[in-house]
Amino acid sequence: MTGRAVRLLVASALGFTCATVVSATAASLQPANSATLRPASRVAPPARTFSLLATGDVLTESAVIDAAAALAPGTGVRYEFAPLLASITPMIAAADIAICHMETPIGVPGERAGIYGNSPFGGHRLLAPYEITAALERIGFDRCSTASNHSNDLDESGIDTTLAALDAAGLSHVGTARSPEEANTTLITVNGVRLAHLSYTRFSNSVLPTDPWRLNFAASARQVATAVDAARAAGAEVVVVSVHIHQELLPAPLPDDRQFITDLTALTHIDLIVEHGPHVIQPIEKVNGTWVYWSVGNFMSGMGTPGRGVYADARTLDELAATARFTETAPGVFTVEPWPVLLCNDPFTRAVYAPIASTPSAALPPVVVAGLRACIDRSIAAVPGLH
Repeated sequence: MTGRAVRLLVASALGFTCATVVSATAASLQPANSATLRPASRVAPPARTFSLLATGDVLTESAVIDAAAALAPGTGVRYEFAPLLASITPMIAAADIAICHMETPIGVPGERAGIYGNSPFGGHRLLAPYEITAALERIGFDRCSTASNHSNDLDESGIDTTLAALDAAGLSHVGTARSPEEANTTLITVNGVRLAHLSYTRFSNSVLPTDPWRLNFAASARQVATAVDAARAAGAEVVVVSVHIHQELLPAPLPDDRQFITDLTALTHIDLIVEHGPHVIQPIEKVNGTWVYWSVGNFMSGMGTPGRGVYADARTLDELAATARFTETAPGVFTVEPWPVLLCNDPFTRAVYAPIASTPSAALPPVVVAGLRACIDRSIAAVPGLH
């Protein structure tokens, strides 16, 4: 979509006559009688390509849990999250691989979700309900990154229950581990392309696990670069790295974060970097030839409402789907086309919409429509070229 097209969609005063995102797949051409086809007219095989979509922080805070509980009667579960994401489900399902970012530990079936006291280095210890994983899988996610500042909130047992819940839902994961073997990078094949997806955090609200393989903590750019090089040596053709950073609510990366990414991309070849943690969106930029989503904001959270202190900031309602298409242009060489899609949280229902890329219901209440307009205005100013 061109910049002019985006402006036309926004100029429609959110009449929502917006183009629906379509995932294009190359169709193989089979002649009716291949024996009579002359060599000069043979069609070259299509380029290997795939689309990736990575979303922001999944934070099942009280407002999100309350909204999911209100939708649960008659479903047989305590919380029903999928309807909150119904508007964007086709977009997530259309990606060849869709990756969530699970910021907090997940409990076992029936375990109480919510706050479990304070973390020693800031913030609350948080636990997500078991039901969140089934909802994420149902709307189209394939995988979650799990390295964050909250990963060790409930110590090693919380890491174990998180990964067990993801396993039960059929979601692969990276960033935390239950064994050294599980901590090893495993390649994923997407449309015939070998992909390595790594996940790291640069900060922890709690003391780090005793065994370093439990949580991918990025102590240095060299450490991450070594892991990327190992993934390439193991056969990865494309490498994507998720990084959780510390400083929140900033409109742009801090010099320290910028230096870390600059050093990392100078040391090794990474195809795409997606950053989490600031809870607001930040611009997209190419650093040493690597596309970087500096911050994609929150996917689900209870932020953006009065009474949340600094987290009452309306920008915490705005988020990006870090979408990109990877296309092979020469053997083993892939170009990356980023495609940032705006997502907006409704603070009243905690539902998530994509007001530029898809068509929300015409029956939305005026207050929700006004909120989506505000989300678009804030976000286009922060990240030009949104879809």
